[in-house]
Amino acid sequence: MKRMKKTLAILLAFVMILGALAGCGDKKNPMATLTLEDGDEILIYLYPDKAPNTVANFISLANSGFYDGLTFHRVVEDFVMQGGSPDGTGAGGPGYTIDGEFADNGFKKNDVKMEEGVIAMARFGGTDDASEEAYNSAGSQFFILMKDKDSLQGQYAAFGKVFSGMNVLKKLSMRDTDSKDRPREPIVIKSIRVETYGVSYGEPVTTPKEETAA
Repeated sequence: MKRMKKTLAILLAFVMILGALAGCGDKKNPMATLTLEDGDEILIYLYPDKAPNTVANFISLANSGFYDGLTFHRVVEDFVMQGGSPDGTGAGGPGYTIDGEFADNGFKKNDVKMEEGVIAMARFGGTDDASEEAYNSAGSQFFILMKDKDSLQGQYAAFGKVFSGMNVLKKLSMRDTDSKDRPREPIVIKSIRVETYGVSYGEPVTTPKEETAA
């Protein structure tokens, strides 16, 4: 009897998971697959209802091959992994910027919590710079949080969350780094592709400008 109850409980949990996944599918949330050079994959659900232009920008860059061959150039254990800089130093971008879709920049509908697994856009200036230029300086660089970080809430455009592969990222975040937090053994992004399930998110609204994100 105990074994039967345990089996039923497992089956019920499985059905609930399938239901949840089906619900995500009904909402047509896009899903990004970040493939590392060694073949490991990170699956990331994107939130176009929370940060529409940020998601449109990420989809446009990813599906055009922009991120192919780039690296995670900044890695801090128990904090963050950052990538998306074409020059691999954290100083590069796509040649334009996008406005920051986060609360401190007046974009109140983005209430995504800055917690473990969340992906957000990096920008110039960091938390010490509250200027309009800094707030609207994101381009292609993004970071994934390795732990909850309430102190960043409302200051960066969070636009998705890791669904699968967080264990891979956490292991990579423990790699040895230099004084600038760059991994001594490069962590290469083979590709990022986003499945939109037939939904068009349009072209992002951008401002031509070279920027440095941090």
